[in-house]
Amino acid sequence: MGKIKRLGLAALILLVVAGIGFAQGEKGRLAIVGVPEDRAVGRYDPEEGVFYADVREIPEAQIQVEMDGVRLSGRELEWRTKDNYLLLREAVHLERDDFELTADLVEYFGDQDRLTALGSVVVVTEDATIYCQQLVYDEEVDQAVFTGQVRVEFGDGVLVGEKFVMLMGKSELQFFGAFQGEFDLDSN
Repeated sequence: MGKIKRLGLAALILLVVAGIGFAQGEKGRLAIVGVPEDRAVGRYDPEEGVFYADVREIPEAQIQVEMDGVRLSGRELEWRTKDNYLLLREAVHLERDDFELTADLVEYFGDQDRLTALGSVVVVTEDATIYCQQLVYDEEVDQAVFTGQVRVEFGDGVLVGEKFVMLMGKSELQFFGAFQGEFDLDSN
């Protein structure tokens, strides 16, 4: 019986991933790990194109999604393949070659090429670590907007304020409203 359940879950995951790949023109991978075989933690509605999984009540369990060079993990997932929308909640970790992001919640609006991260957001890049309460990244204009108790730590200083905009293509930060900074003058 346990073997049949595992095969059923594998078939479901394969169906969901195939549907996601078809909807977005790319292939992805979805895995739910650390779940006892007698626990139902996910469901897929092929008519609506919605996959939902929740492993918050299982301490060691995790939902993992991999697509287009991005790896995501968290504990609750809603993936609407028809809308190209993904919501991942609780202990969210996003990793790409050039940065890592952690947050309480991450939403990806694929049709709008926009990612939003909310709650205890931390972004780690090669040059800096940024802490804030909200991040909105617009892929089309390659711009990240950090708001709410923003703290940018880099090799020779720290900047603190309420809103920073990073123009990714230019590697430029814009500051809005009051902000303050501390710099190590000896490193110049």
